[in-house]
This record gives sequence, C-alpha cells and structure tokens, in this order.
Amino acid sequence: MVFIRSLIEKYSSKKIEMDCHDIEIHRFKEDQPTLFKGPGIIRGGSSGKLSFKLFNQLPITKDTFDYITNLQSGEDPEHVNVNLTITDYDGVKWNGAWSIPSINFFQKNNFTITGEFDQLATRINKIDGDKDIGITELIYIGSLNLPLTGSVHEKRYHGDEVISTKVWNDHHEISFRDSTIIFQESSRKERTSIKAKHSNGFKPPNVENWLSEALIFSTARMIYPRITIRHFEKDALLFIRETPEKSVSAMPPVFFGPPSINKNIWDVFLSYLNKCSELNQFDFLQLSKGFFEVLLASIGTVQGFLISLSLYIEFCISQIFDKPNGKESKDKPNSNIQDLMQHVENWEGPTDLKSRAKGLLSMLNTPSVSNRMNQLVNSGVITTKQKSIWSKARPYLAHGGLVDFSKTDEFYHIRNHLISMAYRISLYIAAYRGKVMDYDGKEFVFVDFNWDTIAQPG
Repeated sequence: MVFIRSLIEKYSSKKIEMDCHDIEIHRFKEDQPTLFKGPGIIRGGSSGKLSFKLFNQLPITKDTFDYITNLQSGEDPEHVNVNLTITDYDGVKWNGAWSIPSINFFQKNNFTITGEFDQLATRINKIDGDKDIGITELIYIGSLNLPLTGSVHEKRYHGDEVISTKVWNDHHEISFRDSTIIFQESSRKERTSIKAKHSNGFKPPNVENWLSEALIFSTARMIYPRITIRHFEKDALLFIRETPEKSVSAMPPVFFGPPSINKNIWDVFLSYLNKCSELNQFDFLQLSKGFFEVLLASIGTVQGFLISLSLYIEFCISQIFDKPNGKESKDKPNSNIQDLMQHVENWEGPTDLKSRAKGLLSMLNTPSVSNRMNQLVNSGVITTKQKSIWSKARPYLAHGGLVDFSKTDEFYHIRNHLISMAYRISLYIAAYRGKVMDYDGKEFVFVDFNWDTIAQPG
C-alpha cells in the first residue's frame, strides 16, 4: 500500500519524475480502442505543465493510422485530443487530462509519443490510523512568505549542556466558521501546506478554489497549489496540477512591512474567504478574475498597468452598485428614456440617423461613475483625493494617452493612489474592516478602514 505522505514528498519537489510501468493513450470518446501503449515517464518541474514520453509497444492498426493522419493534418483539437491512463512502478493508477500528443517515428512499429497535459489524478486507499479525514489539503512548492506565528524551538546538546538554540515560525492556525485552517511550512521551506477541515457549506470541490482565491488576493501573487488532496474517510483524491511558470507581480500585497502590520493579512484572508463561501460557486468570483488581470498587467508595460488599475476600479464600482451581493441589480431603466427610445424607433426618418440617436439615448441610462464615487467617498470607502486622481487619469488613459516618462514622480503618485483605491473598493466588497493600505503622497501607510454600508436603490 502506498502512503499519501510518501506521494507528497515525492511529487512536491522542484523536479517531478515518475517512472511508469504502463501508459495507455485513449481518445476521449467512449468505447474507443487503445491508440498507444507501453512504458514511459512523466516529468515536471516546480511549476508549469506536466509532460509524458511513451515508448509504444502496439502495432499500427487502421484506427491508429487514421488518428495519426488526422493529427498530422492539423485536425480540430476536439477530434484528436486524448487522455492518459498510467500505472507507475508503485502500482498507483493515474488518469491524465486533455493532451494533443506528438509522434516521433523510428521504425514501423517503434516510435515514441510525447506531449504535455495539465493534470494527473488518482484515488488512494487510506491506511488505518490516518487522521486526515474530512480535510482539503493544498500543497504549494516553496515558501509563501506568510506571517506565520506558531514557533518551533530546536536545541542542540553536548551531553547535558545546551550549546545552541534555534527558533523559527513555521505554522499558523485560524478559525473559519466551524472549520479550522492550518498553514504549515516544511522545515527546509521546500513546501507549504494548507489543511482546511470540512464543515457545512465548506466542502470539496469548492473549498480548494476558495482557499486559492483568498490567498492570491491576500498576497497579490498568482500562486496555485501543485498538489490538491481531498481527504475522505477511507480514501483520498489526489491531483497534481499545472501551475503558472511565474507568480511574481508588481502589485504590492495588501500588507507589507513589520510583523505588526503583516499579521493583518489573516483578517483580509478570512474576509475574502467568507465572500467566496457566501456566493457558493466553484468558478472564481468576477472580483477575483478582475484582480488576476491587474496582477498580470502589473508585470507588463507601465501604460498597461495603469489602464488595468483604472478599469478594475470601475469594474468594482459596477459590482457594488449593479450586482449587490453578487447578483444582478433589479434596477429598471429610466421609463422616460425608454419612452423616448420607442419614439425614435417609430420615427420614419433615415436609418443611420435613428441608430445614432438611439446610441446617444442609451448612454443616458448609464449611471454616472462620478456620482457613484461620491457615495463611496461619503461612506468612507475611498478618499476625495483618490476620486480626483482616478477622474483625471481614467479618460486620459482610455483614449490612448501615453505616460510621459519625463514626469516619473507624477506617474508613481497616480499609480500608488490607484493601488490604494483598488484595494479599498475590493475590501469593501469583501466586507472587510480593519487596517488598510493608503498612499499619503509620499509613501504607503496603514490606516483604519471603517465604512458605512452604501444603500442600494430599490
């Protein structure tokens, strides 16, 4: 029997190498014969996709020949994608996800199949005494640089005499509703695990995405777990998944600085996790998707980062006013404008002029972002200065205005104000109260963030 911990040790390193007794490649369609079969190897690094190499042992049949012909002719991916069934030398059976292979011929029946794929999955029976029951576990490669508070004391002795003492923090525990979430960093910092106890409304598969979302937002890094495990009573589902090649961003995390400041990250994490749980969906929140775009834009051009920040702020404002509680607003268009639109529609004038008139009239139904920002200012969500900076920068950037690099200081002031503003509005959506990052014109400082709930129309 294979131990789950041994698989974690083996496949959460910087280099994954799985020798396979047998790899079978099948079409996704049911009742299709095996295309290729033979020994092989699965490889991967600390991030990115997984890859395979199979040494085919099957003769070429008509079905195989037709498949190879379609593959080499550039057939629609949906017709040539395959999945993998793998048995490694420990006897563990794995399933691989979608892949479009490459075929390297040597002789008539001797050739290799190679390809990349994004996920391996297996179900492992548990041994007696395994205490990880009803838990979702995420394994990240390396240290996540989180403000861990649980300490470890290591003492070295010479006889009865203590000759050295080493103390470091390697774990942190938080409570979320009826669950406990434990962050644990390995002794050599080669991996970080998150274990979350299942509870009512906090179960797989959703919980693994919620934890990832909350962590990405809290750290402002595109970090995903390399291994995900759903621990049940008698067995566990284990996934090895593709992760981004690069996780860095130029977006500062929501908190940075001394431990007295960094510890606030846990309150942000819990607020964001609670927001994910409230909406109760497997897919990432729209708020998360928008934030991910900001992170990706931050490592691109200066222009792109500024545009992304300004658009993200506008998007968040629409989330607050148009989709309260994550649902579409029930507000109806102005009835007078609707009557006027109908009047233009019935007008027997030139078609092109009617279309232009209807386009202009439809803009009257678009809520004023400036008025909405005034409500955010009055409620303490954003500051008057931040509103002023956004109102000045947004039209300029949206219409193709280029950053003047001779005014470097001005650029950094705009960027930093928009970063503070983006975090404030996001944290309001997550119903967070506490410390928040603010730019005071010279540096980032951390101030109290207490707001009044904005009244929704209707």
